[in-house]
Amino acid sequence: MSDYEQLLEGLKKVLSIAKANGNKLFIDNIERDIKALEAGEESPIIKEYLTPEERMANHSANED
Repeated sequence: MSDYEQLLEGLKKVLSIAKANGNKLFIDNIERDIKALEAGEESPIIKEYLTPEERMANHSANED
């Protein structure tokens, strides 16, 4: 299983937990992230909360 598939699988598990707990804000954010990743786009959460330098460091670490 690729890193991408593992990430999506993990997000979907967290989404089911958030739905069970009724956490609407968390549900909305996770669903938005899943849709973006499935469309081949960058995670909206990462774009919103990380600086460009942090995103580059994260991307570089994932390539190793």
